[in-house]
Amino acid sequence: MTLNTDVKGDTFTVTTHEIPYPTIISRPNSLPSPFHVCIIGASHDIGAYVAFSFAKAGATAISICASAAEIEVSPIPSMLRRYTRSTHLKFHLCDITIPSEVEAFASKIQDEFGHVDVLVYTADYFGSEETRVASTPHDFATALEVNCNGLYLATHFMLPLLKKSPHGTGGAVIAISSDEMHATGGPGHDTAYSVSKLAQCRYIEMLAAMEPDIFTAVVHPGDIESRMGRYNDPEGIRDDIPNDPYLCADFILWLTKERRMWLSGRYLSSNWDVDELASREADIVGQDKLKMRMVW
Repeated sequence: MTLNTDVKGDTFTVTTHEIPYPTIISRPNSLPSPFHVCIIGASHDIGAYVAFSFAKAGATAISICASAAEIEVSPIPSMLRRYTRSTHLKFHLCDITIPSEVEAFASKIQDEFGHVDVLVYTADYFGSEETRVASTPHDFATALEVNCNGLYLATHFMLPLLKKSPHGTGGAVIAISSDEMHATGGPGHDTAYSVSKLAQCRYIEMLAAMEPDIFTAVVHPGDIESRMGRYNDPEGIRDDIPNDPYLCADFILWLTKERRMWLSGRYLSSNWDVDELASREADIVGQDKLKMRMVW
């Protein structure tokens, strides 16, 4: 089953992008100081590029939560030195699915930096490729545990630190999502992954309603190559991945550098043109678009 682009929202803005462009591109010293970023699951792929984008923009500190195996092979420390030597980088061991470990991680951030301005949740689990049913019970349970419960635990324990952000009324929570949340089958789609991403989107919407001073959003990163994708995508799909990973990273930077609260609680795509998106503020807010609703 191939999804219509209207269902996925690919063309919500007429203009779309595959690489960073002037409005969003990371510029040196464009962030206020101090500015602290916490990235969950950022040892490789999207999370790493998010770290690079915020570092280039002048983030004071970047804290990264990952497993020991991921940290050992992470390219972030060496690559970060290409952009800046002033950003304080800190790795922390943490299993995002274990409450006590996430609580301890948040406590360390509290002791080291006192507050968090942006929390980016990039931890992800994608099971084996399949179409109609979850390939294994393990895949289904793990996708929900990592993609949903992990996001809840991260925001639950980081919320007090986000509320201490000195820039604007509160911090920001961004969850890396996928347009596969709109999928019900077809090549490259996984039931467990799609269901968990849909639940993730609803949680972010509820968080925005419960914590109106915190900016929240789920962001589709575009079609980029990742280790997860290399392991799970069919060959034909994997060969047709055109997007620059900095597109998502710079999009998130643009989204959180200023508190665009009218976009809070919504599903967004890195491919969308932000100038066109901003021009549609009245339409998006007036009709409460980019949120999950039943069609009656």
